[in-house]
Amino acid sequence: MQPAKEKPLLFGQVLPKVSAGVLEMYNQLKIKIMYYKVTNKESEVYKQLFELRQTEQQIEENNEKLLAEKIPYKWEEFSGYIGQQNFGRTTQYCGFVFLEPEKVDLKVWKRDKDNKKLFEPNRKTKAGKEMANFLFNGMERSGCNRPFEILGIERGSRFSFPYVEICNDGDIVICLGNRHIPKDDVNIIEITSKEFNEKLED
Repeated sequence: MQPAKEKPLLFGQVLPKVSAGVLEMYNQLKIKIMYYKVTNKESEVYKQLFELRQTEQQIEENNEKLLAEKIPYKWEEFSGYIGQQNFGRTTQYCGFVFLEPEKVDLKVWKRDKDNKKLFEPNRKTKAGKEMANFLFNGMERSGCNRPFEILGIERGSRFSFPYVEICNDGDIVICLGNRHIPKDDVNIIEITSKEFNEKLED
């Protein structure tokens, strides 16, 4: 089973590659992290993973446009769950740190009780409920089952979210819990955490 969701983490507009939330998720489940790369661009697993990440990146761009249309205020940070650490595999927004808080409509937003700079939908009003519904249901999502399907892995009832990323050199890196072993041991090559991080940083 998944660990219970704690309070959403706070992120800047530039998202980290692998967030502390992802690593904490593995720690909570007491799962050893395994790292892989896919370099054969002609392999079926590469093509499907590449298509998945391109689709998800487009979804992120589409959702940013939806936010700009729906929310008239500029913001510098948000609370939520970044892509690949939730069932939707795309960033889930829960609240925002607005640059001009004095202009915020309190019929739609309320200050978080623990972080007064952070605004979340005011669920006591109709407008606030509509905003909360938009953030949760009105944005595009991917799906956490798809990486498992591509990798030929049974998800099971107790699992961690796979992390998949396209590197600057075109290779694909994968982060999985050790309970999930990819079936394709020819094209999916186990690597060290050092190589995994170096490929993300290059």
